[in-house]
Amino acid sequence: MSIVKTDLVTQFGDYYINEGQNETRLLSAIRQPSVTAGYAKPIIYDGELFRFSNIILGEIVQAFQKAFTAKGDPEFKPNEIRLRNAKVDVALYPDDVKGSWLGFLQSLSVQERAKWPIVRYLIEKEVVPQMHDDMEMKAYFAGSYVAPTPGTAGTAAGAIDGVQKLLDAGIANASMQNVALSAAVTAANAFDLLEEFVDNFDDKLSSIKTRVYMDPKVLRWYHRDKRNTHGTDVNYDPNKPVIDFTNVELVGLPSMAGKKYLWSSPVDNFLYLRRENGMKKPKVEESKREVFLMLDWWEGLGFGHNELVYVSTWV
Repeated sequence: MSIVKTDLVTQFGDYYINEGQNETRLLSAIRQPSVTAGYAKPIIYDGELFRFSNIILGEIVQAFQKAFTAKGDPEFKPNEIRLRNAKVDVALYPDDVKGSWLGFLQSLSVQERAKWPIVRYLIEKEVVPQMHDDMEMKAYFAGSYVAPTPGTAGTAAGAIDGVQKLLDAGIANASMQNVALSAAVTAANAFDLLEEFVDNFDDKLSSIKTRVYMDPKVLRWYHRDKRNTHGTDVNYDPNKPVIDFTNVELVGLPSMAGKKYLWSSPVDNFLYLRRENGMKKPKVEESKREVFLMLDWWEGLGFGHNELVYVSTWV
């Protein structure tokens, strides 16, 4: 990998002149911080496959009689969440900043390229923010794990199984609650259809804090449709939207942008597994004037009980 400066050299010349330029003149693209995983209950687990069991015990109450009449068989069903090993590998030649407007990012006194300003700048301002953007916008919802091809770099979308894949599987095997809405969600009906979606929840969830997740655009539609339908509501907080008379919070996820899905689960049922808490900075190595930035970690998303997940899709 090389630092691509072709357009910069064409415009500013193939030489460095100190004009007072510094990092404040390097304007990064807007990147999306990680959001989706922050709504899940974190679990630290040092393994690849987190296995647990869902316990089901049906009706046990009966009318009294003096004879013993056994009733009720506890059933243990298997469940699991797989953690995937993801990584970031970036290689660069810091000397590429020489002979250009970027010359202030070299070091005139330090021979060890790994300690040059360009390396620190890329880690803090570009690599780490881009890593979070990749996971949020390509992996956490839309991801579908793809086994790596030896020697070939994979995609962010192929790093882990995202929520969409889990929802599709849950609908296909009927382990999740598939809610058929009366119409496709639009800007004109979002308020009514979100209430219709929530009205399909089991009444047992009425006292349990639950969230409905959606494309941020759909959440904006809800706000506007509620405003247009009911006008000003003194009890309405647009910063913490909830379905009226429920414990159901509405959340727009950046990872779901453009996705025609509504899905919901009690807050403690959506799980995010990692091997360690937090994210470390990339490891930096140097060889023959080339610098390598490396970071790898394990993570996975899933649900404690599929039966408590409600899903609606439309076209």
